[in-house]
Parts: sequence; C-alpha cells; structure tokens
Amino acid sequence: MANFKSILEDIGSTLKKVFGVAEKVAVIAEPIVDLAFPGIAGLYNATVNEVGVAETAAIAAGKQSGSGAQKLAAVVAAITPTFISYAKANGLPEPTTDVITNYTNAVVASLKAIPAAA
Repeated sequence: MANFKSILEDIGSTLKKVFGVAEKVAVIAEPIVDLAFPGIAGLYNATVNEVGVAETAAIAAGKQSGSGAQKLAAVVAAITPTFISYAKANGLPEPTTDVITNYTNAVVASLKAIPAAA
C-alpha cells in the first residue's frame, strides 16, 4: 500500500502530469510487458488507466497524500472485472482479491521504476 501512496511523488502533482507521465510510462512499458508476459499488455494498460483515475479523484478531493489505501482499494475494485476476464480468457483460475491487490501493487512498482519526465 505504501507503493501506491507514493505514485504521485514520482509522477507529479497536477492532473496534466498524472495523465501525461502515466500515459508515457505505459507506452514505454507496454512492449517490455508484452515481451515478458505475452498478451498481458491490455490488462496492464487498463490498470495504469485506473491508477490515473484514482490519482485524479484524490487530487480533486484534495486528498492526494495519505490516501494510498483508498486509492489502492479503488483500483482493485475497478480492475477486478478486467482481471477476471483476462484470467478466464487465458484458462487461469479466478483471481482472489489478494492476487489482484498484489498485481496492482506490482503495476504501481513498474510505474515507479521508470523515472518521471522532468
């Protein structure tokens, strides 16, 4: 959860920076993700989008800092149907909330691994 809380520390604090940098990071990371895990780029990009939505909502509410747990919960809830569809389409067992939470934290970690634009 701490990783999710700090995503905007790496991306920036304005809506423009959130969407601009998150989108750039997703574009940069997509081929890497697709090579390492074929077919998962759509799920990855959907998750990046939901991270941006959660960050935007936090900014709009004036609660960007200290709302990591709430943002994580929002992304997990939003991405769950997409993740379940992905799992079914690929013959995987239906994921638990813990699996989706761990996956979401991993996506956030991947966003943090690529330096934000100046």
